[in-house]
Amino acid sequence: MGGGYRMYYHGLGPDRPNPDSMGYILSAFSTDAQRWEKEPGVRMDAGGEGAADYIWSPDVIPLEDGRYRMYYEGKTEQKAGTKAAIVSAISDDGLTWEREPGVRLEAAGMSYLAPRCLHLDPAASHRFRLYASAYPYPELQVPPGAFTNRNIVSAVSADGLSFAVEPGIRVPQDQDLEVFAVYAPEVLRLGEGGLRMYYAGWTSAPEVTAGSKYHGRIFSASSQDGLGWTKEPGICIDNGGRWDAAKASEPCVIDLPDGGFRMFYEACDMEGRWRIASATAVT
Repeated sequence: MGGGYRMYYHGLGPDRPNPDSMGYILSAFSTDAQRWEKEPGVRMDAGGEGAADYIWSPDVIPLEDGRYRMYYEGKTEQKAGTKAAIVSAISDDGLTWEREPGVRLEAAGMSYLAPRCLHLDPAASHRFRLYASAYPYPELQVPPGAFTNRNIVSAVSADGLSFAVEPGIRVPQDQDLEVFAVYAPEVLRLGEGGLRMYYAGWTSAPEVTAGSKYHGRIFSASSQDGLGWTKEPGICIDNGGRWDAAKASEPCVIDLPDGGFRMFYEACDMEGRWRIASATAVT
């Protein structure tokens, strides 16, 4: 994009232009994907159907007509708790965005969060597949340490606007280090065929007094068709470092000119300071 890279990220601060907004989308630009300069202004603010109070987890894809579409998680405060849905915006240049009417993915008994959208075969009836975290709404009341039925699902669309949820669960919450949730899928096509998903697994962190209430780690899964996924062994990024002592979550991966890969991810330390950290692939 313009001889470099643009990063979209969630922000919240005292100088926000809309005092009622509890979260919005900002951007930064880099020529080398290492040193980033924040760009002025807000790319997209909270507001509208499905996103009345705050927004985060942006995912931007190019469109055939040269424009860009941003899918993002919108949240609205309701009597039964915070309800999340997937909404979208459109842009000609990646800087000025216009909210698109309606909601891309929602359901009465479910919150959908952290979208990632892939282009499918342009000749197929479904040209887009959107992956998202799915949380029961209202939230299930479960004892500490019990699974919460927060999984990763998928939906397909012919036009990128009207999505239908596909049957089944793509990545289930079924391991001890995912006992609170699996969240924020990032899906890549592999050069040798098939796909790899990076996602966050969360567990409760009652001992952390500031910032994240949950420990996060980043895991991976592989698939040949985008529907059936097999979890891969091990942890891609564990928490416990200088920047991510409490949490590593929300992965995003780009390929580099030297053939390598860099993952950007949300990091939270034990003092409640949130940052965007990165890691490079070693295998």
